[in-house]
Amino acid sequence: MALMFSIPIVVAPIVTTVAQAEPAAVTTIAQAKPASVTQLFPALEGIQLTPEQQVRLTALNNQTLTQIQRVLTPEQQSQFYAALSQGKGLQNAISSVNLSIRQRMSLRDQLQNTRSQLNQILTPEQQQQLSKKAQALQNQNR
Repeated sequence: MALMFSIPIVVAPIVTTVAQAEPAAVTTIAQAKPASVTQLFPALEGIQLTPEQQVRLTALNNQTLTQIQRVLTPEQQSQFYAALSQGKGLQNAISSVNLSIRQRMSLRDQLQNTRSQLNQILTPEQQQQLSKKAQALQNQNR
């Protein structure tokens, strides 16, 4: 039986500055690459992961970000990454963007898929630990 829970996912995107012909520089998102697994999934903090699990979680995060980028317009992507860079979790970053109903449905499906894949990566014991930590983080953010 798969565990169903909400997992706060935090990503620290890399932001680069691109010089324009004008004196002012424009900040754009080059690509989102997390520094560590616990930055991607804060609820994993303190859970012992194998190197293989760390690699798989990093790949899962990159896949999720790519899927989100495909759904969002360039302006929405800027808003989304700005929220992430302010330390907001994935759910809050998505909530900060004005989404159409179609976009909401697509993102909901993608995030459910991410949760399912996360459960496939973790052992049952790790899933229990994650569930407890995710619940604690949700209560803390209320």
